[in-house]
Amino acid sequence: MYQGTTAQLPRLKSAEDLLSYLDRNKVEGAIGFYSLAPNKSSSLVAAKAEVIIKGTRSRVIPLIMLIKGEFVSGQYNETVLRQYLQPQGLLQGVGEIGLYSGETQNVTFDDPVMQTVFQVVNELKGIVMVHPSTMGMGGRLTELAEVEPSIRKYPDAIFLFHGNQEVFNMVAQLMSKYPNVYYTYDANIFSSGPGGGSLVTPLPDAAAETAEHFLAEVNRIGSDRLVEVGLAKVALKIQQYPDRIMWGTDLAFPWHFEEPVTDVVISLSRQLIGRLPADIQEKYAYKNAQRVFGRFLTPKP
Repeated sequence: MYQGTTAQLPRLKSAEDLLSYLDRNKVEGAIGFYSLAPNKSSSLVAAKAEVIIKGTRSRVIPLIMLIKGEFVSGQYNETVLRQYLQPQGLLQGVGEIGLYSGETQNVTFDDPVMQTVFQVVNELKGIVMVHPSTMGMGGRLTELAEVEPSIRKYPDAIFLFHGNQEVFNMVAQLMSKYPNVYYTYDANIFSSGPGGGSLVTPLPDAAAETAEHFLAEVNRIGSDRLVEVGLAKVALKIQQYPDRIMWGTDLAFPWHFEEPVTDVVISLSRQLIGRLPADIQEKYAYKNAQRVFGRFLTPKP
């Protein structure tokens, strides 16, 4: 399996910690998001991240996660991005760019700050992951007409999207036309109860959630019911685009990385995958990600 994850330096303090985390959960590889400031030389976090990035390059693809305020104000210019990204730097792209809250809600795909990202990533034939804005998350709705020109203009960039049903409906129209567009259906879909709210990323304040509450809610609803609801949401969509959609976890906050929480997320994922049609199980679980992103990993020493 491949897994999208945010690098949690307080919890995963070393490359060994991150690799052990993947091993324990039998996860083959990951996309890791590293929140790095525009001024690389002044950031202690950047120094710690560099050690982890170098030590996990055989299994974790590193992307720079832009700090919202600095991103919106244009501080991640071409010079800064090239400093971080290959071939000058260590990172293989930019993401996740969340356009659904805070300062980024009014950022559009044709804004200069986004075009700078797309241009640089396109040149290195790297990855840009975007969570478009949606009405359901309190923002504006990112429209197809806004996104499509950039997909067409930057064909060498891999555009990886995720989000809710509104986002999928928009991205599906792109996947049917452009070979550089992909989508992750993440475990927060599987962990959405019958009422529709995600247990992994409850809004508006997932950071304030606790592992204990999450586990209690899973026990209350039941794993079978969660998988049933998840299948109803994703199975037909995955079958519609079997070579473009891949599994991810969308884990971000420290409590997500507590062992009992990860155990549940992985278990729900595997149960759901096991109930998909046999010919798409492996594609969704890891083969699509392996095919698209495998070239960004370095051979094991």
